[in-house]
Amino acid sequence: MAAFLSQEKLIFHPEKLPEDFRFDLREGAEEIFLNTSDNEKVNALFFPGSKNEVVLYFHGNAGSLAGWQQVSDDFTDKGYGLLIIDYRGYGKSSGEITEKGLYLDAEAAYQFLTETKKFSPHNIVIYGRSIGSGIATELASRHQTKGLVLESPFSSLKKLANQKMPFLFPSLFLQFHFDNINKLDSISCPILLIHGDDDTLIPVSHARNLYQAYSGKKKLVIIPQGTHNDLSLFDQYHETLNFTHEFFSSTGE
Repeated sequence: MAAFLSQEKLIFHPEKLPEDFRFDLREGAEEIFLNTSDNEKVNALFFPGSKNEVVLYFHGNAGSLAGWQQVSDDFTDKGYGLLIIDYRGYGKSSGEITEKGLYLDAEAAYQFLTETKKFSPHNIVIYGRSIGSGIATELASRHQTKGLVLESPFSSLKKLANQKMPFLFPSLFLQFHFDNINKLDSISCPILLIHGDDDTLIPVSHARNLYQAYSGKKKLVIIPQGTHNDLSLFDQYHETLNFTHEFFSSTGE
């Protein structure tokens, strides 16, 4: 029972930011607040790029945009625009963390790109890292997109929990499911999976299982000696990101 009541704290580690926190943004970048369909406000940062393509980025389970904004360099240096959000309950965002609520946060971000920034769905790359893979996969199952990138993903949170805490029978009481593998049939875009082979938090077998289960265009990149939090330190990671334009090009411009 204690594990049931505390599972949100076990899974999510949000950093709260004061309302007057100021991000150190480069010229052209902007801080925005997105309105969700259930009347929450989601803090986000938008970084323009030189291409007409944009990455919609869903970050990991800990921290806030104060730290996660740094991933923008990995994408804007390659010409991509980037929109990254702080989920409800993170940073300056309002609300309480629920799986349904996180999906609503993603919907608000997608609508901002298509309706406010006027990006074609065929020029939006959805990117999910770790816990963000569950949010990214759900969004890609509902909308057209140029491609889906899953970094250090799990096949389902239930399977991961059963591996990590089998003695607690977590599948019997888990409130958060993020059932990525069973949503693949609803996705039609190319999928790129990136994982470190020394990841002890989410074993690389999860990425392999997702790769095997998807029948569409796909690529699996396993980074030798990569762990859960250091893939961006490897040249192979950046070489893979450079490859995304070519890999996703079949979905149109």
